[in-house]
Amino acid sequence: MPATLSASSRSRACTVPVAIYSRVSTANQVGGRFDSCESQAAVCRDFIAKHAHDGWFEVACFSDPAYSGSSMNRPGIRALMRQIEAGEIKIVLIFKLERVLRSTDEWGPFRSFLQQHGCRLVSPTEDLSDETPSGRLKNNLMMSVAEYERLNTAEKIRIKLNEQAKRGFWTGGQVPFGYVYDETLQGLSPHPTEAATLRRIFELAARLTSLTEIANTLNDEGLRTRARIFNRRGGAKQNVGEKRFRSDIVRRLITRPLYAGRVRMNGKEFPGQHAALVSDDLWERANAAIRPAALPPARRFRNCDKHFHLLKAVAFCGCCNRAMIPNASGKLDPDGKPYRYYTCGYAHKERTDAKCTVRHVSATALETAVIGFLGACSQHPAALAATTARAKELRQTDRAPLRARLTALESELASIAEQLRNCARALITGQATALDDVLREQAEALNTDKQRLLVEREQVRMELAACEDGDIATARVSQALKKFSELLPSLSPNEQRDLVMLFLDRVEVRPSSRPAGKLAVGVRLLELRLKLRVHRLVEGMAERLVIEERVQRADSAAPSRPLVLTLDVSLAPPSGTTKPVTLLAPFPCELGITRRATTPEPASPPMLHPIHRARAWRRRLDSERGLNQLKLAAEEGLSPGSITHHLKLLQLADDIQAKLLDLTKAEDVRRYGLNQMKALAELPHDEQRRRFSEIERKASTNA
Repeated sequence: MPATLSASSRSRACTVPVAIYSRVSTANQVGGRFDSCESQAAVCRDFIAKHAHDGWFEVACFSDPAYSGSSMNRPGIRALMRQIEAGEIKIVLIFKLERVLRSTDEWGPFRSFLQQHGCRLVSPTEDLSDETPSGRLKNNLMMSVAEYERLNTAEKIRIKLNEQAKRGFWTGGQVPFGYVYDETLQGLSPHPTEAATLRRIFELAARLTSLTEIANTLNDEGLRTRARIFNRRGGAKQNVGEKRFRSDIVRRLITRPLYAGRVRMNGKEFPGQHAALVSDDLWERANAAIRPAALPPARRFRNCDKHFHLLKAVAFCGCCNRAMIPNASGKLDPDGKPYRYYTCGYAHKERTDAKCTVRHVSATALETAVIGFLGACSQHPAALAATTARAKELRQTDRAPLRARLTALESELASIAEQLRNCARALITGQATALDDVLREQAEALNTDKQRLLVEREQVRMELAACEDGDIATARVSQALKKFSELLPSLSPNEQRDLVMLFLDRVEVRPSSRPAGKLAVGVRLLELRLKLRVHRLVEGMAERLVIEERVQRADSAAPSRPLVLTLDVSLAPPSGTTKPVTLLAPFPCELGITRRATTPEPASPPMLHPIHRARAWRRRLDSERGLNQLKLAAEEGLSPGSITHHLKLLQLADDIQAKLLDLTKAEDVRRYGLNQMKALAELPHDEQRRRFSEIERKASTNA
């Protein structure tokens, strides 16, 4: 008996599952010939071998390479805790206590977790027993020291980085695009090829080119981001660079003050010792240009356009200067679809009180007029040439106001610059210490106004350059419109809208000033004014015919001088037999598809009451030998019960049957239906007549 107890005791002693846990804080400690995690695990395995006689054996080895000890949110420690919860681990073997954690806030919950599941921490280099009050105090002190070391090291690093930034030194990290690290100078120097690309990005942004267009231009030239080798926590190396440029990547490059020769640290900027790739003026103009696009874009409700209106967001009422709101009526056209309209926003809001002469316009007619006219322009080069010539003349007359506005903007910018210098001088010299906050707020407001004026100045410069140039290639515009008319029908509705909004800036609808004369019923004369972004039209049709991404208006380039096309149209009612749109000026043309005249449907035969069938079936049953209700039901494709229900109608009074036989209208047949008359047939004739009279009286009242 004692021998049996001794064997059982030895059996229990031989099953002590042990898990090894190791951790290092930085990626530099991972991936070497014999890194720190491997060293910690080796020490722990030697300790397990020494306790093999106690039944210790290794269950698993968990590791968290390159993870900070400030938090328990680490994959290795989470996997270890899951196995402890499952009861598969009784001892967690660690090199030192600080390898598990360096935070007193999370040390208490983790210790309670171990105690709850009957698990304990053991270290081959430290005594971690907390069964006694002194042991518990010692562990708490060790954890406090580990946390102090972590926080103290982080603070010393922050202080050093701040001091480096104050002296203009680069504070480390991945070498920025456009620079290389010069080991001789221990600093940054311009990259031989990337520096020119970066300057080009800033110049394009300063000219109000959209970030998407900048990225597409770089990608089309085969340029990519810099190759960057990233060391994973497992020791593997991965190239996270050599990607296509995107608008967010370009934005981060432009907003980085490092390229203007400044070092940023903790929200403050200091003059740097490295060479600047762009001037302060260019950096400021580029950042001012992209500042509006940093705002959240306006919400788009494309999915709410249930019936799809092609000119949504570009159609405007020329009388009220309000957007035309797409809507649909409850009536259906000959194709079974709701009639679509564009309604003036003012008329939609004020209803009958609105004094708008446009009010509603047929969506089909307006879209046909705009799209059909643009396609027909390619066949009338004389009209297009006259329009472009007039646009050139108008551009020449606009030069004087633009030059005056540019001079005023330069004066305002000079005044703001002088006020900013005064604020900076007052803050530096400390002449108004009590008003430091007021001066800083004033400086921020002045800086915001300066950025707005910089963008406006660039816009005026671009418009002035367009006016002085005055070159609108009529042949290229005509060729682009021809490609547009060929491409549009092959696209899906959403792609059609994207293509139209690429170059169509605005469509204004006005009443026509032409003499009306005698017009047919329902015909309207309207004047349409189309504003086209010619450069978008030519580039979009000449370079590529597939729209990858339509640029948001807030992120687009400055609005160039639009080409304004004015046309007079006659809109016919959609139910007519002529084409829905007739173009009156600048050249006569009929647009749209002629709808065939609807032929009247043949009159349907009069509807008969079921008593007609009941009488016919009764005659057959009486005259044909061997015919019964079952065979009759089979011939008619009905159930025998349906035959019986119809035959019950013959029990009605003769005068009632005569009235039912005279019914020919569908509503009368439904009013005296089979079920109602069948129930009436089961009553005496006097009661039948009384109730039938009540039914007739109700029918006459409702009529």
